[in-house]
Amino acid sequence: MKRRVLYKLLMTFAIAVSSCSKDFLSKNPSDAVSSGIYWQTQDDAVRAVTYCYSYIGDFDNRIFLSCATDDSYSWSNWPSDIQYAGNGSATATTGVFEHFWQVLYQAIAASNNVLDNIGKIPSEQISDSLRSRLSAEARFIRAYSYQQLTGMYGAVPLITHIQPTDSFDVSRTSADTISNFIVNELKDAASNLPLSYGSADYGHVTKGAALALLAREELYVGNWTDAAATAKQVMDLGQYSIDNSSDNAYNSLFDGTNKTSPEIILSAQYIKNTYPTGIATWVGGPTVGGWSQVVPLQGLVDAYECTDGKPITESSLYDPNHPYDNRDPRLKFTVAVPGSVINGKIINVADSNSIDALGKNNASLSGYYYKKYVPADISGDYNNNSYNDEVLIRYAEVLLTYAEAKIESNSIDQSVYDAINLIRQRRGVNMPAVQPGLSQSALRMLVRNERHVELAMEGLRLFDIRRWKIGEQVMNGNAYGILNNYNKSRGDYGSHVLVEKRSFVARDYLWAIPQNQIDLSHKLTQNTGW
Repeated sequence: MKRRVLYKLLMTFAIAVSSCSKDFLSKNPSDAVSSGIYWQTQDDAVRAVTYCYSYIGDFDNRIFLSCATDDSYSWSNWPSDIQYAGNGSATATTGVFEHFWQVLYQAIAASNNVLDNIGKIPSEQISDSLRSRLSAEARFIRAYSYQQLTGMYGAVPLITHIQPTDSFDVSRTSADTISNFIVNELKDAASNLPLSYGSADYGHVTKGAALALLAREELYVGNWTDAAATAKQVMDLGQYSIDNSSDNAYNSLFDGTNKTSPEIILSAQYIKNTYPTGIATWVGGPTVGGWSQVVPLQGLVDAYECTDGKPITESSLYDPNHPYDNRDPRLKFTVAVPGSVINGKIINVADSNSIDALGKNNASLSGYYYKKYVPADISGDYNNNSYNDEVLIRYAEVLLTYAEAKIESNSIDQSVYDAINLIRQRRGVNMPAVQPGLSQSALRMLVRNERHVELAMEGLRLFDIRRWKIGEQVMNGNAYGILNNYNKSRGDYGSHVLVEKRSFVARDYLWAIPQNQIDLSHKLTQNTGW
């Protein structure tokens, strides 16, 4: 809590050290606060590192990333025109491209500020161990930011030190070079970070977080052997486990009631009335005070298997007239389907008099709502005061990274099945265990679907679509919502609601470099097709 309160207090620090230039690459701390004055004490270093953390919790916009995938839809082009990134109509001036470029380079600038100046603090003011630890935290945040940038834009400028504004006419660095940089930074960070913290520093980056992010990077670039080995290091730390504390354990990871779960490796932390987020406003429906701006699509709903472990296209348990019965429990943990109860209120899409029904003001245009990430006790007017944390890395992802890397390297053994089954058979989910003997191809499809349903709304689907090269398959054509039996007046009774027509072409595997950055630079080049 101490650190979360500091987030808000440090906004004055942000104003003091940030440039006002429209060129986000130049948003490095300037001489507004002289390094000769500021970097004097241990508290100076702690405040500067705490400020870095504020950038990785950009939830009010990060949650919209799902709308650039086959999982979700946003009815509005605010914030940042995310609707256009989802339906294929974006241009190089689309705001979402500029937004993430800005936020991530600001995180890098803040991290560079720490790393360039923390060594100036006299040794009698800060211990060597704390200096090393804080530097490792800044390195992690910088590596995290570069991983996001390369996943979104490909080659980007690699900037590792504070530079004068007039030296920022820089070229792009290859994605491979940046990946090597990320790997080395995370290895170094992991060697200088503790396994855990006391309550005063809870939530800071740990050794496990650095290794988990390293495993993610190695997986993303196809270094299967390294990814499996690094994920196994996390598994062997003995610090994390799948949360089996209750039948509702999965949902509790995201609703604010289980913030210290052993499954959560790293989260962006929020606190009600002090450092809140607007998540419930965006994903919640009108019955409980939300705007239904980020809503699930039928493709996500259909990805959840039946309780016999078979897809809905193959299972005898699937009944089109009762499509949500006999389904993987994670479906109803993630998506509010007709009749779902959220915080004691029924989501009654079937009742045309309900404010949740299709066609009503602020109601979902797909007929579905998200339950995942709605705070457990919030109702009425959300007023941008959600307090549930944003999960950035959790143990389930590490297990799936391990399994996928072993599958892709064709090193399939019992440990692959064990890792997958720990997730599928968590308390409250209890899906059938995957039995040994599957082919590499079958296991590949299985683990990909597990990532899809287990990690929905956690900011990873966009990058999975890109690295698996399935954009043409899942992002092209019509995006549908609920079967329209729930609103006969629309005139398409018996068919799924058409939410949006989408297109996806090869250029969409990378976002455009923001046009304003191209205009300001003599060296930045644009991605192909934009």
